[in-house]
Amino acid sequence: MMKSKKEEKQSRQLEKFGIDFENYDFDELRRRNADSAREIAASLAGSKLYSVGSLLTGSASETFMIEMTRALVEQNFILIRQNEELARCLKLIYGRLVR
Repeated sequence: MMKSKKEEKQSRQLEKFGIDFENYDFDELRRRNADSAREIAASLAGSKLYSVGSLLTGSASETFMIEMTRALVEQNFILIRQNEELARCLKLIYGRLVR
């Protein structure tokens, strides 16, 4: 079945953020979580440099806050994907109990 332009746009947006669950298996969810964790680590490592820079110049505080916010967004995507994993596991368990 062909997707409408609206559905295609929505699918691209979900893929952009790594939450296009209809097209992910468990391994893909875990891979995306690992990628997000690396992004968070990079943001946090970078924030230390910004902290040092702000001590020297006083101008890095906005950049520091942006990086911290970016790390929080990535953490939220990890939580969303983990919730999807849990929902799938619960469906499997429920399916086995009902048989």
